[in-house]
Amino acid sequence: MLHHSNFPPPGCSVLAHLGDAAALIGRHARDICWQSPAWASLPAPLAAARDLPTLEGALPGLGAALEGLQQAPLRLRLGSRRQWQVELAAIDERHWLLRMTDCDEQSRAQQRQLDDREQLLFTSNTLSVGEMATTLAHELNQPIGASANLLRGLRLRLARRRPALDPEEAGALERAIGQVMFAARIITRIREFTHSRQPKLERIELAGLVRESVSLLDWDARRTGARLILQLPDPPVFVRGDRVMLQQVLVNLMRNGLDALRAVPPADPQLVVRLAGNRREAVLQVRDNGCGLDEEAESRLFVPFASSKPNGMGIGLSICRSFVELHEGRLWFVRNPGGGAAFHVGLPLEARNPPQPLVTEHAS
Repeated sequence: MLHHSNFPPPGCSVLAHLGDAAALIGRHARDICWQSPAWASLPAPLAAARDLPTLEGALPGLGAALEGLQQAPLRLRLGSRRQWQVELAAIDERHWLLRMTDCDEQSRAQQRQLDDREQLLFTSNTLSVGEMATTLAHELNQPIGASANLLRGLRLRLARRRPALDPEEAGALERAIGQVMFAARIITRIREFTHSRQPKLERIELAGLVRESVSLLDWDARRTGARLILQLPDPPVFVRGDRVMLQQVLVNLMRNGLDALRAVPPADPQLVVRLAGNRREAVLQVRDNGCGLDEEAESRLFVPFASSKPNGMGIGLSICRSFVELHEGRLWFVRNPGGGAAFHVGLPLEARNPPQPLVTEHAS
């Protein structure tokens, strides 16, 4: 083993800190000079290996790959029964760096991520359908009630006229009133079914929720060519809320921003998600530098079934506002001075949250 002040190299220390299974191999002695703590968790004989021949016994082809290694790092799959993704790099003239990743475990982790994403999207869609039903019930209940009152008033007036309605006309009027009342009862059932839905409150760290939401739209951002910029505080900011509902709000606002960036693409399309906390509330801002909104579209932003998109239903922002209000929060819009739109979500903070400064990080 080597022991001097510059050993292991800084890159190895980073891998150890990240929990990667890595080893440093001496080119001349062909021994393992250094192992990360995670290396011990590898199955035998990898974990017990102290030299290159032992490693090559478990990973046939490793020696040849190292001998042919140039300046550029190399990534390949090795192993027979168990597949490993092996990353090789020449650290200096005397050492090779070897990093191991279990392909099976990596596949399982990717599948878990896909399953979690699918479950989240399914739950979010279910919530959206329920909220859409509530919105429809509210919007339809008023014209149905007005129609019923008009038909009843018409029936009273016609009953006082002479000659009165004949039986066929009177029966048609009664059937019309009956159909309207039947529609009203359907609306009442929908309202009763959806009104009982309440958010499932839990303690939520908002910066983590933002990162999870961004990961759901990574493919959409790449398709748009947009830069995703996260401005998140370093210390955690906690609220109490329904994770799925709040994530649905974030995803919807970010998707709207990406749509705006696609509609009239700027030279440098950007979507910024910013989180700040004060003494009373956490404020999430979703800002884009896209086409923006004119005054007419802005006046109808939160009106159900009014959309500025050609194929939009006009219920997304209405649902978002409803979800935020269920958390005793607020949702509002402002125009960006340099173009584009910015939506803000204010949520009550937990009492233990102090004001937080911002630390900016970037995600591509």
